[in-house]
Amino acid sequence: MSSDDDRKLLAFSQRLQAEVYERVLEGEAGEGSPYPECAFTDVVSEYLSELGAIENPEVFYYEGTGARGAQMSVNGYALSEERDRLVLFATIFQQKDIAMSPLSKEDVVRAVIKARRVFESASEGFHKKMEPASREHDMFLRIHEAMGSIEEVRILVLTNSKTPTKRLENEDAVGTPVKVEVWDVERLFRGMMAELPRDDIEIDFVERLGAPLSCLPIQKSSDDFAAYLAVFPGELLYELYNEFGPRLLELNVRSFLSVSGKVNKGIRRTLSEDPGRFVAFNNGIVVTVNEIITERNMEEGIGIRSVKGLQIVNGGQTTVSIHRSKKVDGVDIKSVLVPAKMIVVDAQQLDAMVGLVSLYANSQNVIQIADFSANDPYHVEVERLSNVIWCPNGQGRWFYERARGQYQVAKTREGTTPAALRRFNERTPPQRKFVKTELAKYINTWDQRPYLVSFGAQKNFEHFMQTLKGSKRADWLPDEIYFKELVGKAILFRAGNRVVKQEKYPAYQANIVTYLIAYLSSRTGGRIDFDLVWAKQEVSTELRSLLKEWSHGINNALRESAGGRMVSEWAKKEDCWEAVRRIDLKLPDELPPELATCTVTGASDDDEKTKEKLSGEDYVNIDTCRKVSGEKWLKIHAWGKKTGKLQKWQVGIAHTLAGYAAAGWDQGPSRKQAKQGVAILRLTEEHLPGLEK
Repeated sequence: MSSDDDRKLLAFSQRLQAEVYERVLEGEAGEGSPYPECAFTDVVSEYLSELGAIENPEVFYYEGTGARGAQMSVNGYALSEERDRLVLFATIFQQKDIAMSPLSKEDVVRAVIKARRVFESASEGFHKKMEPASREHDMFLRIHEAMGSIEEVRILVLTNSKTPTKRLENEDAVGTPVKVEVWDVERLFRGMMAELPRDDIEIDFVERLGAPLSCLPIQKSSDDFAAYLAVFPGELLYELYNEFGPRLLELNVRSFLSVSGKVNKGIRRTLSEDPGRFVAFNNGIVVTVNEIITERNMEEGIGIRSVKGLQIVNGGQTTVSIHRSKKVDGVDIKSVLVPAKMIVVDAQQLDAMVGLVSLYANSQNVIQIADFSANDPYHVEVERLSNVIWCPNGQGRWFYERARGQYQVAKTREGTTPAALRRFNERTPPQRKFVKTELAKYINTWDQRPYLVSFGAQKNFEHFMQTLKGSKRADWLPDEIYFKELVGKAILFRAGNRVVKQEKYPAYQANIVTYLIAYLSSRTGGRIDFDLVWAKQEVSTELRSLLKEWSHGINNALRESAGGRMVSEWAKKEDCWEAVRRIDLKLPDELPPELATCTVTGASDDDEKTKEKLSGEDYVNIDTCRKVSGEKWLKIHAWGKKTGKLQKWQVGIAHTLAGYAAAGWDQGPSRKQAKQGVAILRLTEEHLPGLEK
């Protein structure tokens, strides 16, 4: 590295350290852990998840003794959706004063051995010796149950030090290939700051196919890219996805790749019934690369020897379907050919160009603008609002980190002197910073989707982005009211998080938090005075006490409803939420101030919002009405209208409540509607005692 590169690396290392210690101070260092090692693992696993290198990371520290007294430890794990790829994290975190010191090969090997023992012990049923209600038990049990399908184990050594040991020789463990990758501070710098994470996907076509990949160059019409037309053998695509997995697919357009969609069903039907015609029926794939090496053959024309930084930006459904058809369905894909357009993009234009290529090339599954997360107008506007809206005291503001590392960059840029750094920290302390995945967590939790939040930060964020545009007008953007309410949700969620950590639940703290806040939303009909939360920039002591009391009921409900299943997996099911939301946790006689008044929202975004006073009885009435199905409210409406047993205005209320229920109670009944609704239900019980909910 040059001296300039060394300075950049040092600056990156310092920013990374700062982010780690901020997470420790905020209690965001992994499942119940106060240690920088877990916070560092959390930061890096989020990055690798965004990159597509891992799926569903679970971060927590485990250390134990295996067979014959052998020491074993990991800092978390990640098991793919199809349970065929297992990742184990082995973290070596150096404290601030020695962060850039070299890490020896012996240190790396020692961490790998301890992680490998975790896998070996899991294969032998080590979970049977553990306390069932723990993250560690879940990890060992999940790995044990997946032993028949795990095809590869990757041990990722994560460190904030430098080490010349980038890879170790692959070895098998209990008959399964084990690959070791080292992510040291230099590799993290190249990926997280240089923003060229795709560089590690290098494809040598001569090595894989025995000859260069034949292609047809497209006449250049611009200086910032070149393009080629080619045909990929289906077997090649299968091998590439089998080796690189989701890393092969461009992050910003990667969505839930499900075999249930119409497109995937059609692709798989063609593969199984008419594979030879696949090249005629399929639109093909679009690929971007950073570098390409071609050669001219006198007989066959141009051939591509190798590429670097390969990404499939359109055709993810095709790629995954081919892989699944062979691997799961046993389809013979030797005759499958896939048309491909390969675009060579200059590194300086990579992010912008890939986004545009992804947007305009995709024709099989329409990709919405919302899929391009960082540059989506929604996130740009939230960032703008965070820059111009100040807290009520006028002394500080919230910082929305739309792109990774913005906060630390801003701190470095603005804090050029000790006094300037102090002013920056006072104005925008790390406690008032939030990122895209946190935003999605706060909103989906309050919107009563804790089962999505339980999938983890990246999966939850992807779902949030997929549904965002469908729930608003095409020209809608967040405004000041939206931003302040969003901050209110952040304050509320973080208060719940602190309460749960203080209660020191032995496991599933993240699940308890999201289910706790979602239950509050459900129990109150989504009514809370977020204006008050914004004005105070905190929740009241009374509300914290209520969250503390309820957290025990939520913890019990999660465990009891799981019925012997792993709580962490059960929490991802919508049925889990339906079970938890039905429990009856009591509201206090004297309501917390945030619940004593609430903002009543109109039917549309443009409607005026009014304040409404509420009592504990009002919330009971609201909850009672919300527990009645839309079908029952419609039956009550029809019965009351036909028999005259209900007044005309009561028939109208029953019809309105049926509409609210049919819409999933996105809008709850007002205090007066709920009161009359309960009266209608009592009257109905007298005349229609057998009417089911």
